[in-house]
Amino acid sequence: MNTNQIDLTAKIHPKVILGKFNKIGKNVEISILNDRNETTVFFGDNNVINDNTRILIFGSLKVGDWNVFHNNMLIMVDDFINIGHNCWFGQNTILDGAGGLDIGNGVRIGMYSQIWTHVASGELIEGCNLFAKRKTIIEDDVWLVGSCIVSSGLILGKRSTALINSVLTKNTEPNRAYAGSPAKLMENINFYNPISLDEKYNLMIIWLKQFVKIKNNVILKLHDNEIVLYDEINLNEVVFTKEKNIVENINKSIFCLEDKTYFKTNNELEREIYKFLYGNKARFIPNN
Repeated sequence: MNTNQIDLTAKIHPKVILGKFNKIGKNVEISILNDRNETTVFFGDNNVINDNTRILIFGSLKVGDWNVFHNNMLIMVDDFINIGHNCWFGQNTILDGAGGLDIGNGVRIGMYSQIWTHVASGELIEGCNLFAKRKTIIEDDVWLVGSCIVSSGLILGKRSTALINSVLTKNTEPNRAYAGSPAKLMENINFYNPISLDEKYNLMIIWLKQFVKIKNNVILKLHDNEIVLYDEINLNEVVFTKEKNIVENINKSIFCLEDKTYFKTNNELEREIYKFLYGNKARFIPNN
């Protein structure tokens, strides 16, 4: 059964590989612009590509699970672009893969931002030296608030943040905040507070109790270091554990708070819970 929802106006090259439960909007274009056999384009599960987004591919594109691409994006893949899981891209964002672009997990890029991996201007025959292709790396949980520009060849460190209208011309340090044009380090700002595993577990109990209140057919049971949710109609089961101490079971989804991974089944209950948590509560990386 085809679980993907693809609007009739979307144009998708037949070589594009789609996983399950992806949603592709109106006038989306995913084009492969060469006939090379080595070109690969892969999308995982539960991705959303909204209206009028254009993805133009000469090289290779790999996209994980639970990513959101908003309206009117332009993605140009001359060399390669790799995108992890749980990323969010605002409308009218540009992703340039001319020099290669690696984007980790949980990256959030606000609307009207531009990520560059090359620069080119005047004619080489006239001696212009403004020409370069350099790989750009955006590590896990980077947040570009909006209307940000990232120069080619940079490494944005894990959990670094750039405030609105930032122009990044240098690498960013992990867990630090930047602002301005060119962007400068904001010495006294840190957007992450330390949180213990017990605190994470207690937060998850609160959120899952909220989820059960809006899902009449789902029951919740608390055990030692384990939260179990069970769908009495569809017979699906989802388990949240503090630590990774349960053997993977193909019949149920298992989420681990210790390393933020989960065993994916794509059952209906798993996807409903994930959508409930996905916004700003918690995101997990599939380990299968």
